[in-house]
Amino acid sequence: MTIHTNLETDHMHHFTGSIALLRHPEHLENQWLAYWNASRKHYDFVTAERLDDESFRECLDREIAWLLDLRRGKDYIISSQARLHLDLPVESEEDETFFVVEFYIVDVYGKSGRASVELHKQLRWLTSDEVLSGQTSKGVTVNPSLVALLNKAEVIARHLR
Repeated sequence: MTIHTNLETDHMHHFTGSIALLRHPEHLENQWLAYWNASRKHYDFVTAERLDDESFRECLDREIAWLLDLRRGKDYIISSQARLHLDLPVESEEDETFFVVEFYIVDVYGKSGRASVELHKQLRWLTSDEVLSGQTSKGVTVNPSLVALLNKAEVIARHLR
């Protein structure tokens, strides 16, 4: 499955959309759901570019359902308000991008939602430290643009061991 978003395009310098902060049902603010982006060879969060007729929340709802193959309103719930709205430039190893972005907390719920996530081979729960440091405990890369944005936005707290 190929994902096309401005967040992943090296030549794009503007992104308007939303990022899902999919938290673990038991470990809430310390584990976040990421998917393996095979073409880019890194983990990433669900990111949705906003279309003209969509709200920031609606575009994320569309992308979560499509990318993770979850049922809207049955397998996950998106918070009604964004955790944060940002308009800012972010520099990463890859490029500099101007972001107009909103971050939403998303919770997987119900037996079928949890089972679907656990059985999906492309998905992995990453700790806050793994996400913010830019690599998993096994040394696998997390999207550098996402890491730069999350560190600048401070929407995920580092957890002391």
